[in-house]
Amino acid sequence: MNDLRIGWAARDVSTDKPVDVPGQFYRRISEGVLDPVTVTALAIDNGTDCVIFLSADIVIIRFHVLDKIRAKVAVLNPAIPVLKLVMNATHTHTGPTTYGDRNDVWTGSFTPDTAEMPDPGLPIASADEYQAFFVAQAADAVAEAYAKRVSG
Repeated sequence: MNDLRIGWAARDVSTDKPVDVPGQFYRRISEGVLDPVTVTALAIDNGTDCVIFLSADIVIIRFHVLDKIRAKVAVLNPAIPVLKLVMNATHTHTGPTTYGDRNDVWTGSFTPDTAEMPDPGLPIASADEYQAFFVAQAADAVAEAYAKRVSG
């Protein structure tokens, strides 16, 4: 029997900058952080095969975001089998968007009139800016979890 090895890592992906909060089909802007928004990675392997679970406090996972995370993980550590990375969302309707700035039904991203903005002068992070931050933090958590595997 092969030795089971397990590694964990997490990242806080909250942001101080106001961001879009998706999931209600109208524009909502965050007003601060009550509880941290996190991504958590769990890497499990037996020396022959492995799986890496990534849980994220977001409303939904879009395929292009998972592809970007896998690509960044491959750069951080080419030994990590990125196709063994499985991701789930906690389906929170109070977390930041990871959709990106595309404005269409497929991504769920909306660009409202300034009349819909809570404060037209408020510096809101672009969805692309937040997505890049989220992808980098998620990839770092995956690489760390994989590197920290120990007998379990």
